[in-house]
Amino acid sequence: MHKLRHILIIDDDEVSNMLTQITLNSAAAADRVSTVLNGKEAVDRLESAQEPFPDLILLDINMPLMNGFEFLEYWTRNGFTGYSKISMYTTSIRDEDKALAAQYPDVIAYMEKSLNEEKINHLLTLLESQ
Repeated sequence: MHKLRHILIIDDDEVSNMLTQITLNSAAAADRVSTVLNGKEAVDRLESAQEPFPDLILLDINMPLMNGFEFLEYWTRNGFTGYSKISMYTTSIRDEDKALAAQYPDVIAYMEKSLNEEKINHLLTLLESQ
């Protein structure tokens, strides 16, 4: 499996972000792993166009300011579809959330926290098949 250029984590849980970042770095999944604390912060970063879009976005659902589904709506409505692949990365196991996430074309996976090497390999395999 090839190494990704950039993974962006969008999650308001700073401890989870740190652990996810450590796991991704240990697995050498990407050259760069960065984090933002909510969808609004992600939108601001992506719209600034100071860097290329990430290869993969790990997106939490429940966040302040702009939750994961609001981010997906913004992403789709503003023409970002196709620039990055997205994996929902959340504690929610609600079937309604899974069904809603599946409606967005860039969402390739729905994963429950926490990340491990098996989940990373699964994501990388999904990305290679896209």
